[in-house]
Amino acid sequence: MKQKQLKLRHKPSDISHFLAISPCVVLKMSDADNIKFAAAEINLVLHATEDEGKVLKAIEETLMVPATRFSRSSSEGHYKNKILLQKAVLSSKEAALLAKRIISLLNSADREHLSRLIDDYADEKGNLYIRLDKQRVCQGRVSLSETDAVRIRFKPIRRFKPSETVQNYMSLFHPYFAK
Repeated sequence: MKQKQLKLRHKPSDISHFLAISPCVVLKMSDADNIKFAAAEINLVLHATEDEGKVLKAIEETLMVPATRFSRSSSEGHYKNKILLQKAVLSSKEAALLAKRIISLLNSADREHLSRLIDDYADEKGNLYIRLDKQRVCQGRVSLSETDAVRIRFKPIRRFKPSETVQNYMSLFHPYFAK
């Protein structure tokens, strides 16, 4: 059965209203509600050939992170090309919503990959690192990527045992892999 590709359009004010994702996928807020982060940090690199406005608008529409949240700094590439570094810091509540949104928008293969290898996406301090394909985000879709990525770091609320924090991240996937 071929699934219909959805075009997602959201307003920045919709950041807390994203439960219905598609006719087949509805994010249930159960164990995933217990996931708490101290903050999230989004970083991306924009090259001279990329339209800053279009990329930030796509992030706003797909991930529901307002473009106004990004601060920018300029840099120079190896060949003296102009590079813009964009960074946004999200609050605890916004970070939790973003994590749930990303998980819900990932295709089943990426979601399964991330859930199986969650330890590889976290460091010893419990930070969760997710890299999303920037080109796909510009198309209104979300997929994991290692190159030309929107880099997101979810900072955990400090716990005594960081290893338990990583295991708690698994509850983000429970709505999709419930027995």
